Amino acid sequence: MISSRAALLIGSLLQAEKLPFEVMAERLSPERYQLKQFHGSDLQQLLDKFTQPGQAPDKAEVGQLIKGFAQSVADQLEHFQLMHDATPTKTGPHANEDRATLAVSQTAVGEYAGRASKAIGEGLSKGIVSLDDHIAALDVSLQSAEEGAKDALHANRQALVDAKTTLVGLHADFVKSPEAKRLASVAAHTQLDTVVSDLVTARNSVGGWKGAGPVVAAAVPQFMSSMTHLGYVRLSTSDKLREEVPETSSDASMLKAAITGMVAGIAHETVNSVVKPVFQAALQKTGLNERLNMVPLKAIDTNSVIPDPFELKSEHGELIRKTPEEIAQDKAFVKGERAVLNQKKVQGSSTHPVGELMAYSAFSGSQAVRQMLNDLHQINGQTLSARALASGFGGAVSASSQTLLQLKSTYVDPAERKIPVVTPDRAETELKKDLAKGMDLREASVRTTFYSKAISGIQSSALTSALPPVTAQPEGARGTLSAGNILRNMALAAKGSISYLSTRYANQSVTAEAKALKDAGMGGATPMLDRTETALNNIRHPNRASLPHTFQPSTLSGIPRAMESAYHMGRGALQLPTQIAVDTVRMLADGALNGVLSARAALTPAKPPEARGSVDELRNTAPTPPSSPTVQRPAPSVPFDDEQLRALEEGLLAPR
Repeated sequence: MISSRAALLIGSLLQAEKLPFEVMAERLSPERYQLKQFHGSDLQQLLDKFTQPGQAPDKAEVGQLIKGFAQSVADQLEHFQLMHDATPTKTGPHANEDRATLAVSQTAVGEYAGRASKAIGEGLSKGIVSLDDHIAALDVSLQSAEEGAKDALHANRQALVDAKTTLVGLHADFVKSPEAKRLASVAAHTQLDTVVSDLVTARNSVGGWKGAGPVVAAAVPQFMSSMTHLGYVRLSTSDKLREEVPETSSDASMLKAAITGMVAGIAHETVNSVVKPVFQAALQKTGLNERLNMVPLKAIDTNSVIPDPFELKSEHGELIRKTPEEIAQDKAFVKGERAVLNQKKVQGSSTHPVGELMAYSAFSGSQAVRQMLNDLHQINGQTLSARALASGFGGAVSASSQTLLQLKSTYVDPAERKIPVVTPDRAETELKKDLAKGMDLREASVRTTFYSKAISGIQSSALTSALPPVTAQPEGARGTLSAGNILRNMALAAKGSISYLSTRYANQSVTAEAKALKDAGMGGATPMLDRTETALNNIRHPNRASLPHTFQPSTLSGIPRAMESAYHMGRGALQLPTQIAVDTVRMLADGALNGVLSARAALTPAKPPEARGSVDELRNTAPTPPSSPTVQRPAPSVPFDDEQLRALEEGLLAPR
């Protein structure tokens, strides 16, 4: 039964006396609202048996009990949230008081859901820690035990080691189970009001004039990066090769493009991987990140604001389970809403048509202005520094405009809550780890990113070198070029930026697109060629939902969407030759590396196995999992997850 008054009653009790939600709910109606608790439950008692040598229960039996307990807790949490949702909207003189009372109850049930959803995982983790302690105690006893007692102690120790292995397996299975996912999703539902309020508060901390801080935090490192790798490194290499290889044959042009592109590509990834984390660390060291709000922005977690749908519903005040058809319909709706939010999250980056257009406009505009000032004899715009500064200025304008778009972007959920899609990232940086994230060549993902940047740089340079040269004033001539020639030179300067950056931006999106393609069930058939597969799909299926889009298929008879599809096909055409080469180089390099490692392993003499491992070794082979489901930042030696790979290739999450 779903009571429309229970939430208000519980809220009023909580206003009068600060107690946990579960206590107040049981006080209101012990028969109806006695919440299932992990502490003292049959499940906890069964888990306690693992610490008793030889008494460890069957893994399958415990697994079933965990599954049933998790389902019961999730059902109860859905019941209480539906009870809050059923509370009628009040009007009249006491409406504000009732809303405040309901908010108190909603906050309390969210706090309870947070504890309840983590209780099973924490219970399993504590059991593992307890077993470690028991094993350590037995090791101490073994050191002073008499010979006659050692066999029994060794047997007990082995029983505890086996029990720990079982418990670690149960924990790993539960974390990946649908029941754990449902618990986390239900908890997210109950905490949604609090989460949205916190997101809005965080976003408001950089609202208005305070938004200058994130803009500067994005613009300055991008200015330095673009000036360095697009400007000084690329242009100085190109100028030097033009002097050393004056020939204009196709072979000479290709040689110059290959060297320039490879150097610039490697510099691009190296500079981005160093400048941005160093700059952010410097801001935190000086305190400017807090005093002037000079903080980067991070995208919100989609699942925390659009959780999976409930499995239960209220129908005429009765709590019933949804049919499979209803659940499928709700999941389709949630999937659609998440797609809308995810599009808004990336539109302020160079991996989205809107963000990419901003970047093209900024870089091409800065080079066009430089060329115009040069042709009007206002500056010597052909010097290395002038061209490099123009690149840096273009990067700063691009990052600033993209950051402003991100700050303005919001998602409106079905309950008409306006949710910001980004919030300030005030987390403490770990410079060593952040540098390793982009520079540790022991990681396959880092090597692949360098391959992609280097090879796409070759293609970018080849496209740019194919453009005709700008018109120059004859030596010794007076006056300025004609207006037509000045406009032509401006167009060529702008086109040069676009021709170079188009391949860059297209190829830095491949990691994210490959993940989205795999998540949509359209990719992953050939893991060694997943990047090539992504490029081919962009050509063959440019209208698919997993690609970033600005317009819906129904907007203006589908004409804008058709133009976007043509844009994605063009990106796929730019990606294909580069990613074929990247996949080829990656396979050859990984094969060579694996061969070296295999040869080294074959030549290394095997160590004799030890009879019994120490407690420390046992701890290392089965580390205690974290009690919280929050994803931790892995050390560089841990393979990156998909989101980190995407961030790595796109520039560590900073706007480009």
